[in-house]
Amino acid sequence: MSKNPNEIEDSVIYRYIGYAAIPLRLVLGWMFFSAAWRRVVLASGKLQPNSPLWVGHKFNTFLPHASNFMGVGNLIHLLILHPQALAVFLNVFTVIEFLVGLSLIFGLFSRLGGLGSVALAFGILFGSGWLGATCLDEWQVGSVEMTIGLLILFAGSAWSFDDIVRNMWPKAANSFIYRLIGNGPLWGKGFKAWNAVFAVFAILVTMGTNQMFQGGVWGKLHNFGKKLAVSVSEAKIANNNLNFVVYRTGGSGAAFAYIIKAQINDSAGKPVYIWNQKAIEKLPQTAIHNRYVNRAFINKYSMVMQLGAKADISLSIAEKVIKTLKPGNYKLVLTDVSGQKFSENFSYKG
Repeated sequence: MSKNPNEIEDSVIYRYIGYAAIPLRLVLGWMFFSAAWRRVVLASGKLQPNSPLWVGHKFNTFLPHASNFMGVGNLIHLLILHPQALAVFLNVFTVIEFLVGLSLIFGLFSRLGGLGSVALAFGILFGSGWLGATCLDEWQVGSVEMTIGLLILFAGSAWSFDDIVRNMWPKAANSFIYRLIGNGPLWGKGFKAWNAVFAVFAILVTMGTNQMFQGGVWGKLHNFGKKLAVSVSEAKIANNNLNFVVYRTGGSGAAFAYIIKAQINDSAGKPVYIWNQKAIEKLPQTAIHNRYVNRAFINKYSMVMQLGAKADISLSIAEKVIKTLKPGNYKLVLTDVSGQKFSENFSYKG
């Protein structure tokens, strides 16, 4: 008597998929394992908050355009405001990457490892999918890792420690719980239907995040990681000072903004007060109050801003100039060393 086709699918086809997924499983496992390996062994400063290598600075670069889907953006913001909690989070995150990587490489609890990789990829996608000055790097990485993770979650593994468990303890390995987290037949008659669900899910998330961050499906294509952007807000004159907030929201995380001039223009566009490069150079660090891990600071030539830095700035204005200012509308203009300008209109009531 021939076998029922569904039984054949349930007992044989998943094995072929498991074999086909071996190189993907090993590569994905190494990607997660190596990320943790770099932080712990090869460049241990990445987990030390006082080190310039601290991965918390990279984490801060996610913030400007992180999505709040499933609370990802809010979580990033909360952790950036509390560096000690961020340090704990990054240590825990590193341990999870180790475990997911090892699970996939050795094929032990393979489906659980696949689920973990999907969760980690979600964090990459919705937290930093907008980054990548030329090739939309983080979106591509997150999309591929999520899709491979879904494949492992669906197929399980072959040539793996889960196979050893199945051979040595077949009764335990054939339980629903083990098949759910390890390998073995799981989907039964719904094999094709679940395959379609996973495929549609992967396509929707990939295209959805592509549209969300880059306008890559319809509308105008854009890339927040390509062009330098600094937001200027909350400008006001009080107590002989110009106070405002700057937030570095765009451009490459490997590059800096270098603000070499600030000026106030009147409603006709005429400058009424200018802080030139020499004045910027001489600003005390007390003129800058940083809100996040990434900083705005004064170097030898300018005010420097890392990607994701947000700071309250206070620039003193000569008293004789304050006395000549009339109530009305003004514009604050900041100039980067590249010549790019960032501005905000504000009112002065006298």
